[in-house]
Amino acid sequence: MRIEEIYSHAATVRRKFAKKLADLPTKTVTKDNEASFHSMKNIMIHMIYVEDWLLSSAILGRGRNYREKNSKSFQDMRSVLSYLDNVEVMTRVYLKNASEHELRRRMKLQFSPRGAVYDMSVEECLYQSVTEQLYHLGELIALLWQENIRPPSMEWFSNNPRLSHA
Repeated sequence: MRIEEIYSHAATVRRKFAKKLADLPTKTVTKDNEASFHSMKNIMIHMIYVEDWLLSSAILGRGRNYREKNSKSFQDMRSVLSYLDNVEVMTRVYLKNASEHELRRRMKLQFSPRGAVYDMSVEECLYQSVTEQLYHLGELIALLWQENIRPPSMEWFSNNPRLSHA
């Protein structure tokens, strides 16, 4: 299985969650749940940002000082969906044009100026985006359950990019 396929699954699932949040009352998605990024909306923004940062800054080298988006700059879930659209387009274009050589290219990843430096391939860096998303999807599932809201399915078999129903 290739990163493009894994990314496609992850993007499909993330989009389902983002649309679910967009359909909920603003009060529900902006409520401070004392979660990692406080609200469901902010968790979603962080999930999108991680992909944006890893691709824009770490992989493409567009700036070492790339900073996380201020969640207050997103007025509503519609603006979050717009951010998601932009990041997904950027990632899909990158993946479409990335050669095997590019995906194997070694790079250094450092999360903070004084933090550890990780030597990894571009492909491994992209996997980090997917695994980061998994952590926070679990968090969103728990928060949705607390509100008696059924979360979207995230299983591979129901979101398989190889099948037309995905």
